[in-house]
Amino acid sequence: MKKDILNLNLILNLLLFLPIWLQAQEAGVIHFTETVKLQIELDEGSRPMMNNLPQSHSVKKILLFKGKESLYKNDTGNEDLDVSNSEGGGEIRMVMRNPESILYTDLAANSIVHSQEFFGKQFLITGAPQKRSWKITSEQKTLLDMTCQKAVLQDTSMQVVAWFTTQIPAAFGPNGYSGLPGAILSMELDKGIRTITATKIEFREVSPEEIVKPDKGKKVSTEEFEKIRKEKMAEMGAVNGGGGTMKIMIRN
Repeated sequence: MKKDILNLNLILNLLLFLPIWLQAQEAGVIHFTETVKLQIELDEGSRPMMNNLPQSHSVKKILLFKGKESLYKNDTGNEDLDVSNSEGGGEIRMVMRNPESILYTDLAANSIVHSQEFFGKQFLITGAPQKRSWKITSEQKTLLDMTCQKAVLQDTSMQVVAWFTTQIPAAFGPNGYSGLPGAILSMELDKGIRTITATKIEFREVSPEEIVKPDKGKKVSTEEFEKIRKEKMAEMGAVNGGGGTMKIMIRN
């Protein structure tokens, strides 16, 4: 009888703590690493200039989430890439900056506010979260002790694969990707040229001071900023570096 009473007390205690644990799953911080492969096509005579240059560049990001709100921003410790190499009378230099970027999402209000530095200017981009059509597959894998399921984005020419977990009932993901029945912990874009992978998950209370709408920058719509971005990058001869910009200079 005494053993039965002890077991009953244990069950009751577990049931009491269960709502607290479930609530914790709905708030916290996910740490991500964004990596872009530096694929540069050169003619055969210029290829030796790529010797000893990095093949990829990574930056750290964090996603704070609570309820229907999230904030995706740069983590500490990131460094810009600026490397060069000379070979056979030629020189190649690769410059990649990691500009300030703060992306606030409110799914309840169907709104986003994105403060983004771009070529020395700060923009405040406002609009609605992009509606995405996902195909959820039966393929699964484990990431950070979480069971994740594979989903493929259907409505874009850019190939996007996401791995999400329903163990975190927050419909958010890195870099504004959302719309799945759980948090996105890993992404592959453009056949793996760019990857975003969760490295750490912290379930904890997130204070209102940690998830705040950014208000810095010139106000533009999503469409207006995309037009500015394309025009400026074409003008500068830069290429998209996955959240930043990359400039490549080749001198012969």
